[in-house]
Amino acid sequence: MLGGMNPSIGIVTLNAKFIHSSLSLRYLRNAARRAGFENVWIREFIINQPVWKIAAEILKQSPDVLGLSVYIWNRKQSFELLEHLQKQNPEMKIALGGPEVSFEAEIPDGYTLIAGEGETKWVEYLNFTAKGESPQRDVLEHWNTYGNDQPELHPPYIEEDYPTLKNRYAYIEASRGCPYLCSFCLSALDKKVRYFDDAEIRQQIQRLFQNGTRKIKFVDRTFNLQPKRMMNLMQWLTQFDGTEFHFEVVGDLLNDDMMRFLATVPQGMFQFEIGIQTTTEEVQDTIHRKQSNAKLFKTIQALIQQDRVHLHCDLIFGLPGETLDELLESFTEVLKLKPHELQLGFLKFLPGAPIRDQIESHEYRYLSFPPYEFLSHKNLSAEEVRFLKQFAEVFDLFYNTQRFQFSLDHLFQNQAPVEVFRKLISALEKGNRVLNALSLDHQYRIFAETFKLDADPLAWDLLQLDYLYHQRSYRLPGFMTARLASNGSSRPKTWDVDRKTMVVPFRHTLEWQGPEPNLIPAPSPVYYAVAHAEVDTSYMSRPRIERVEA
Repeated sequence: MLGGMNPSIGIVTLNAKFIHSSLSLRYLRNAARRAGFENVWIREFIINQPVWKIAAEILKQSPDVLGLSVYIWNRKQSFELLEHLQKQNPEMKIALGGPEVSFEAEIPDGYTLIAGEGETKWVEYLNFTAKGESPQRDVLEHWNTYGNDQPELHPPYIEEDYPTLKNRYAYIEASRGCPYLCSFCLSALDKKVRYFDDAEIRQQIQRLFQNGTRKIKFVDRTFNLQPKRMMNLMQWLTQFDGTEFHFEVVGDLLNDDMMRFLATVPQGMFQFEIGIQTTTEEVQDTIHRKQSNAKLFKTIQALIQQDRVHLHCDLIFGLPGETLDELLESFTEVLKLKPHELQLGFLKFLPGAPIRDQIESHEYRYLSFPPYEFLSHKNLSAEEVRFLKQFAEVFDLFYNTQRFQFSLDHLFQNQAPVEVFRKLISALEKGNRVLNALSLDHQYRIFAETFKLDADPLAWDLLQLDYLYHQRSYRLPGFMTARLASNGSSRPKTWDVDRKTMVVPFRHTLEWQGPEPNLIPAPSPVYYAVAHAEVDTSYMSRPRIERVEA
């Protein structure tokens, strides 16, 4: 019998960042304990820690059996760790699972592969190892098959977990599976949707909150499949003041009742991630994506106008058949809606994803290692893709950070968004700044110089407001302060209320229409203090803006 009557069973993974946590480890630990294995422990590491140190920490626990959870972000480090462990402790039994190894074609020597949802197969594997038996090939092949042996759904967290998740993201599922068939996504293989018990979900969230967790992400592929269930849960969540909740939703399924409800929720408590991916209808058909663009856009506009829910939208560059002009048109259409964040992703050929069937017909070239990202296809050249990579990086820097929100809105009134970001790309290339990190002050200087904002008092005031509004800062950049001095302003003073927030002169009076400023020319300088709370408490935390008499 392996490890006597009570073998040491470890389950580990490497997260991308410390703030992240792993659901899978907890599901597998709980399944093993329910099956009678008592000495089951989990450890989470991060990918930038030295692999030899991770191996040393694991071996300190003297595991008889080890489960390693492998993902697209940790495949390289996981297989390096596997080699360390196999050569330092050849007697240890090791199983690998997770989406990154769920579609391996061959059954390997030296370790066991578990594909798909792993709770049931993991327990079967532990039963074999506990008896000192080796499974037959047909069992190994069964374990290495995706989509079978779907387990009963149990909640992930137990008492020992809650203290470890303070100041980290806690992930939770209300359901598993997805009814949609989008060919780029592994969820296209999980056609049946199963639901967790509502009472158990609520109990887990209550305990997370009591132990100090303030960021909770639901990882359901489509959180709003059952609108009434969604409304009931979200209404219940509103009691947890100061907590942020993230959901993935299908925008064109948000019905009128749901929209009326969303107009009442606490501002900034909830974030919706809405995958748009493309607005080119022919491409939507090619990737088997059912989506009403008109209804989706109407919903997004309404959510932005309500100003209650933080909105994160996604586009995918490189979908089959989509040209550069078409995908930039998709980008422009979505940007007009003013989502708080717009992620520009690049198509990835995930192992097992149905999109791989189109590699040959669309002449795709892509990376053979994670993240399996496409490099070109017959309608999109490698040179165009390199431009898009630069475009996405500059867009992240100047739009998704929200540091230039008001200034960009002003520019977009007279310039096409694509041209605005092309100019910023040119400015970065001209200054040989593409490969170098830019300080915050440098970003604002480049923006001001690229669009010659010093010649436009309104544009300058908006840039100044952007700087003060979008980060907790008690000063202006040197080039802005120098401009104040050249205009005859005396040495900046601080606000009497906190003695540290800078009082800054503007050429305009600031009035607000919801989240957007309306600047009205003033005959003489108008002074404002833009003061931030010590801690952001929601996705839409905003500063206090006070007019100060000179």
